[in-house]
Amino acid sequence: TTSQTIISDALLPLFQLYLGITESVFGLLGLTLNIVTIIVFIRLGLSDSTNISLTGLAVANIGVSLTMMGYGALNNPLVLRTVSNVETIEAVRLLLLGIPNVLFSRIAGLITAFISLERFLCVAWPLHVKSLVTKRRTISVIFGVYMFMVSSHVPIWLANQIGQRLNPQINVMVVGVISSQNAEELRNVTITITVAVQMTSFAVVAVSTLCMINALRRITEWRKVVISQESRKEKQLVKMAILISAVFIVCSFPSVLANTVMPFFKEFRVQGREKNFFMVSGGFCFTCQLVNATLNTFVYLAMSSRFRDNVYVVFVCQTRKR
Repeated sequence: TTSQTIISDALLPLFQLYLGITESVFGLLGLTLNIVTIIVFIRLGLSDSTNISLTGLAVANIGVSLTMMGYGALNNPLVLRTVSNVETIEAVRLLLLGIPNVLFSRIAGLITAFISLERFLCVAWPLHVKSLVTKRRTISVIFGVYMFMVSSHVPIWLANQIGQRLNPQINVMVVGVISSQNAEELRNVTITITVAVQMTSFAVVAVSTLCMINALRRITEWRKVVISQESRKEKQLVKMAILISAVFIVCSFPSVLANTVMPFFKEFRVQGREKNFFMVSGGFCFTCQLVNATLNTFVYLAMSSRFRDNVYVVFVCQTRKR
């Protein structure tokens, strides 16, 4: 007798079809919105440290959206049926789309953590932090995040490469994934770093968000006595950072939960009995990260009148009447 699984082999293609279409649609939407975001922030000027951080985040979100759009298309059962060499598709999906998607997702997570932490510190110790967080230092941090995450993914690309290999089932040379002799050790290096980065980013964003909410209450109380243009701007920036952080927390939670429970459930992995559930869960986590990459633009539209005005100018080509 065969033991029951949460998702059967018969149901798996239906989930893959749904996830593939969703990932492709949201990927295209996220790509478009983040390109618009970068254009607007360039128009607003990159002299402000917050604009620099948000532009760096938008670049990472473009990477998330672009790779996920391609991944969703190549993971669609309707597409796979038209392909003779599935191994080649799987190699492209893993090395050129899946791994880069995780890379950009972790970059986005670290930048979100930096934004939320910076915004909290600016409220808690404004005089000290505003002189500390300069344009040059912000650029250095964003650049450092990209370099660190790219270098952390070098081992997994050394472990797996695309090339010709013998398929023993059909005894034919096909283009697929070629693993090095120490592939397991190299993969573990990258996986350990990416999981640690995700958990750290999630924790920093969660704690900073709670602290920002408390700081926002103090700003509100203070504004009852002192009202200034600077205090209004500061409050709006804190609110925007809280919304960006909240979206990140909600969208990252499924992936954080999956990484937390995996060590305790041996069958919940790609070689385990619940491999179908693992694959669908992974697809759902990818989709949540994609939603996070898409929603940030709507947060900017809701919270920043200058951002809205510039979007209007870019698309309507005239100044918005108030």
